[in-house]
Amino acid sequence: MKKIFAEVVSRVLDPVWEIPIAIMLAIVFAVREGLRWRFLGLILFIDAVVPMIFFLMMLYHKQINDWDIQNRAQRIPLYLFTLICHLGGLWLAHELGKAELVNVLSVFYGVAIVFFVITLKWKISLHAGVNAVLITTINMFYDWQYAWLYILLYLVMWARVYQKHHTWAQVILGALLGGGMVAVGMWLV
Repeated sequence: MKKIFAEVVSRVLDPVWEIPIAIMLAIVFAVREGLRWRFLGLILFIDAVVPMIFFLMMLYHKQINDWDIQNRAQRIPLYLFTLICHLGGLWLAHELGKAELVNVLSVFYGVAIVFFVITLKWKISLHAGVNAVLITTINMFYDWQYAWLYILLYLVMWARVYQKHHTWAQVILGALLGGGMVAVGMWLV
């Protein structure tokens, strides 16, 4: 039963779904500031859909062994491509003249760069990091009304260790870096 529960937690609270949710959350706040949806749809496409297609193509062509990309070296091309896509989305937001959206996306971009650099030398938990980013972002936007969501972060960390995808050090560092960088970044912007 634990094995099934860990798998469900890992798949439902997966960065593949949550990165677009985090970007969408930033976009919802930009819409409140008057930015039109068609431009935001383009940003979402560049930042989320294109990297997802790249990931699926790598998986299909067996350039990565599994959905979780357990082999750290196989993560690097995907992370680099995703960074380039995020930079394109950031540039587009800048060209649209939305400083607030650029600031929020810059915080996310900074976290992504740090995780990429760490991945070059060590395997850090992207599941823990992205969940911490998303949960902290939601709480910063909504005055910590959803602090209870950190229970989900703990479940993700437990599931990743239980499945032997990561060690406790990898999930704890992922969560602390992701959540901490977003908290500091959002506070600064």
